[in-house]
Amino acid sequence: MARELGAARVYGTVGSVEKIPYAAELGYDGVFLREGFAERLAAVTGGRGVDLVLDPVGGPIREQSLTVLAPFGRLVAYGDLGRHEQWTASVWDLWKGNRTIAGFNIGDLARRAPGRIGDYLGEALRLLAAGRIRPGVTRTLPLAEAAKAHHLLETGTGRGKILLSLA
Repeated sequence: MARELGAARVYGTVGSVEKIPYAAELGYDGVFLREGFAERLAAVTGGRGVDLVLDPVGGPIREQSLTVLAPFGRLVAYGDLGRHEQWTASVWDLWKGNRTIAGFNIGDLARRAPGRIGDYLGEALRLLAAGRIRPGVTRTLPLAEAAKAHHLLETGTGRGKILLSLA
């Protein structure tokens, strides 16, 4: 999706070594373990950093993400998978480094601007139908096993997307 929106290079992080091969198949230019990813990403970008970080994890990962932003870079927080305690960023550091933090909450957006969600979904489905993006479904479970799907997601032991089947 990032490439469809104009990204020249795309990097990703994973929570375990076992997930690196799967993530690499998704077309990233580089995949790093979350722990200590900032140093490796800095090396790969020659110290420049990246223009955009999309962070669903939070906590120390979000804090590290700020350090890899290039000047005028933006960090977008859209989740807290790690269930970490809240932290604060220094406005001074953001200002001096020309960096931005933003938040995106799909539930709030759906409440405030439901038409916009429909537009985004329509575009994603168009790209999917055209074969320009892949859904990344790695496992299909019957709806009766929804609890198992949630367990895989909550423990981080699954990989890719889990589809619940109604059939």
